[in-house]
Parts: sequence; structure tokens; C-alpha cells
Amino acid sequence: MDEVNKLPEADKIFEIPISYEEKEIGRKEGSAIAMRNVVVEMLRKDLDLNFIAEITHLDIEEIKDIQKEL
Repeated sequence: MDEVNKLPEADKIFEIPISYEEKEIGRKEGSAIAMRNVVVEMLRKDLDLNFIAEITHLDIEEIKDIQKEL
């Protein structure tokens, strides 16, 4: 381990996901961000909240929270 710490890229090596769980968390976070972006675009097009909820499978309250942020 000491040899790894001496490498100029050592800090980056330790940032690499080391488990399936970490990778899965990253995927879920990315998916949530993508879904939020879709909801934002739908809201900007003045689509009905019930329609957005039906398509995205999000609760109306979640959609309203995103709408408040716009």
C-alpha cells in the first residue's frame, strides 16, 4: 500500500469505485438526475402534472417540489 501512496496518481486511485454497491449508487443517482431533468422539461412545456406523474411514476408532490425550484 505504501508503494501506491507514492504514485503521483495515488489520490485518483482511491477514488475509483471498489464495489458493485458503489457503482449501483452512482447509477441510481444518475438516473434520478436524468428523471429530474425530464420532469423539468415537461414542466417547462406546461404539461399537466397528472400526465407527468403517469409518465415518470413520480408522486405529484415530488413534481410540485421540482416545480417550485423553477
